[in-house]
Amino acid sequence: MTNVEGAILIWLAVGAGIAGGVFIVARSAVQMASVAYRVIEKQIDARTATRQTTLLGLAIIAGLLVTAIVAGYAILVIFGTLLENGVSGG
Repeated sequence: MTNVEGAILIWLAVGAGIAGGVFIVARSAVQMASVAYRVIEKQIDARTATRQTTLLGLAIIAGLLVTAIVAGYAILVIFGTLLENGVSGG
């Protein structure tokens, strides 16, 4: 495997990690809305809704954390590469 192929695979993994984190956050938000609707329609009780909402909130936090870590790593690599190559903005 060449350096270019390795770099492409790394950036593919970074993109997949960010997309996965965003998907988890969006899916959890939609599920929270579903829980709220079921409470309004009196299909579930408050205790069940609270438990489900807590778990979905934790999933959102986990998704945000994963996305932040992956994006932070990507930014660190980009800046590290720029500094290593001596590229400056001015």
